Amino acid sequence: MKKKLTVLIATYNGELFIKEQLDSILNQSFKDYKIVCRDDISIDNTFSILKDYQNNYPNIIEVYQNKKRLGVVSNFEKLIENSDTDYIALCDQDDIWHKDKLLISVNELNIKNNKTPLLFHSDLIMVDINLQPLNNSFFKKRGYAFPKKKSIDICLGRSGIMGNTMVFNKRLKDYILPFPKTLIVHDYWIALVNEAIGKRITYNIALINYRLHNKNTSLNLRKYSKKKFFNRDIILPYQSISREILLEEFLNRFTLDNRDVIITKRFIEYLYFKKSKFNIILYIFKYRFFRKGFFYKLKLIGAILWKKK
Repeated sequence: MKKKLTVLIATYNGELFIKEQLDSILNQSFKDYKIVCRDDISIDNTFSILKDYQNNYPNIIEVYQNKKRLGVVSNFEKLIENSDTDYIALCDQDDIWHKDKLLISVNELNIKNNKTPLLFHSDLIMVDINLQPLNNSFFKKRGYAFPKKKSIDICLGRSGIMGNTMVFNKRLKDYILPFPKTLIVHDYWIALVNEAIGKRITYNIALINYRLHNKNTSLNLRKYSKKKFFNRDIILPYQSISREILLEEFLNRFTLDNRDVIITKRFIEYLYFKKSKFNIILYIFKYRFFRKGFFYKLKLIGAILWKKK
């Protein structure tokens, strides 16, 4: 019998926490799902752990291993390509899901018209390696705020729509694939495309314990703790990661409304840093490219003024 939802897990050297992650999924109140794991040639015991779980839950868990290392973005791309259920949930290898995460996600998605691309995401509780709380709201800690209506500028820069909370429908899958060759963060692309052509559902209650440690792909404990100060050679946020090339492909691939095209081009101008510093500072206040917070923006303005052209 075909399942309603697939949980996708791209693993690599995740032996320390993968059991806790899998157990939290198996303990979900929503049961109409399967778990598909694709290991990226781990050199620890991750794959053998996955195989043990597959043997214990053969009707729920499928396990595959890549023939060559793909990296996290291509590994998730392959997982998404092969998914055939109505809904797809992305999963990290080291978090803890709250018991009703999938139930809430699916219920919220079911309210909407499934012929439209849809994406659900939620807040997270930030915890340390031993699951001790660091902060009860990832959104508040990082200064993220998500308007109910479409707002493409929040996805161009800061985003904050975390992949490990994402659940999206099959219709969105049709638009996000294939991933651009320059993509280095898969959830950034998924959130951006959905914001442009679909509908976002933001759930402001945490449904995941987001474990921070020094091997996180996106945000690790060192980044969380470290304070950075600008200097003359500062790399401003989102520069030097080829995001401008990605966004140019985004504009070429999709037919956007005129306002979204203008906003995207403004952010590309910031990335290239070819406009006057005055214009770039105006963008900070006119658009929501960056996190909320007066001191964050003040620091950013100082860095722009101080930066060499």
